[in-house]
Amino acid sequence: MEALRKENQGQYSYVKDSPHDQEVVDIETGEICKDRFLQIKQVHYADTGKTFTSYRNRVLTPSYYYLVYSVRVDRDYVEMNFSIPKYIYGTNIMQFVPHNFEEHPYSNEDLDSLEFNADITYERLMVFIDNFMNHWFKDIEIDKEDIEINGLDLCYNQYFKSTEDSLKYLDYQKRIKKKYLKKTTKNKVDWETSIFLSNARYAAKIYHKGSEYAKPKGDRQHHLAMNKKLGKEHFEVESKYEEGVMVREGLEDTANRILRYEISFKKSYISYLFKKYLFARDCTAWQQAQKDYKEVNRVVKKIRENRIKGLSIYHLEKQYRNFSPEKRVYHKAYSKILNRSNTFRLAITETDRRENESLNACLRDNKGNFEPPKAALFTKELLNEMFKVFLNFKEEFRISSMDKFTDTTKRVIAYNSDVEKYNKNLPKGSKERKTRISETYINGILMLLQTHSFDELVRLKIISARTKYNYIKALDKIGLSKNHLAVDSVEIEKSEDFAEYHEMLN
Repeated sequence: MEALRKENQGQYSYVKDSPHDQEVVDIETGEICKDRFLQIKQVHYADTGKTFTSYRNRVLTPSYYYLVYSVRVDRDYVEMNFSIPKYIYGTNIMQFVPHNFEEHPYSNEDLDSLEFNADITYERLMVFIDNFMNHWFKDIEIDKEDIEINGLDLCYNQYFKSTEDSLKYLDYQKRIKKKYLKKTTKNKVDWETSIFLSNARYAAKIYHKGSEYAKPKGDRQHHLAMNKKLGKEHFEVESKYEEGVMVREGLEDTANRILRYEISFKKSYISYLFKKYLFARDCTAWQQAQKDYKEVNRVVKKIRENRIKGLSIYHLEKQYRNFSPEKRVYHKAYSKILNRSNTFRLAITETDRRENESLNACLRDNKGNFEPPKAALFTKELLNEMFKVFLNFKEEFRISSMDKFTDTTKRVIAYNSDVEKYNKNLPKGSKERKTRISETYINGILMLLQTHSFDELVRLKIISARTKYNYIKALDKIGLSKNHLAVDSVEIEKSEDFAEYHEMLN
């Protein structure tokens, strides 16, 4: 038994019987322990007299995935942190969606839709959690009020025809402005095979799955180790060939064709989404607080900015003092409530439910401040708000189909033809008449987009911000998006739903 030892700290050692019958793993060496006894690390702080006990390990599941868990005896909780696809299938190349080869209550015709799968994820997640708890704590009755979702990752695997296409597409994505972060943030990282964005509330990334899979501590090594342990090829890592022709794609080659989109929602961001969109949404007092907050905060924000710039704040402070006491109270209350973190449970008390629906039902502290309950219900509506953030993130980095210059010219010709027809019956000089687009003008834009995105062009001062929006407006007229990149020699096919994923598994 290992105990932590530090200066001026006492130590105690205990032997604790494992709550699981499965094999357990020494987290220091990675060796599988045959006995059922695990280590508890306990630290006694002599200066405060407090003792902190932690108990951590990982268990090999039936899918040959290591389930990590920890127990905080002093705080009376068990924390389990894991990937659902890996827990079920042993790999996150598989995704947490219904499959044709599994029993499910849905129509197979709907399974390809990204929106459909997002819509049914909540009910499938609740079923999964029920089965998970029944499996690991089958002899213990656990109240759902005691089950907390402390964080959640939403992910999507996008498939390409080849490794080269997936990496080329990632290179294009790196040109796009990351609107989710301020320009001054230090947490913008473009690694060779990934894009990583991080702030106080969440972490988002796009990465080449094949590169991650092949890392020394990646899943490839784990799968090979499990195959060796089992004495058979449980995980088909390498592709199978007959007479030089691939007859079955292995996990490694499949991973090489994938870009994985992932957002890790921290509790603070889930709390923010809950407060902004779901907390007391039908309460007139909360609606008024939101309105007053926006009005007062515009002035407060301007005062803060002027102070930093060394500009006068006299008139702004006078404007702030002219707000009614009620507006200033609501501004303060809304700001405090919005930034307060919640705990999200599978069930909450009736009192908590009522106070989460009405600001006036919330208890007040001795200073008269509103005190909403900390506990909130993890609902389908809340997960839907998280999906909106995730799908917007995915859309922000979507590169439009890369037309060749000849195809774009055809778009311009077709647009101008429509303009001629529209203007035919309108008198000259009419404000309703539309203007033709010059092919030279559009091709000039596309030439710039061969090497830079619009945001890069503005940042490099090649074009102005005003010119950028004129260019975007011109491209929109012929059906091209702001993320259109003109590449005359490359056409990249990619999945935007689950159709190719299901076809691959058939």
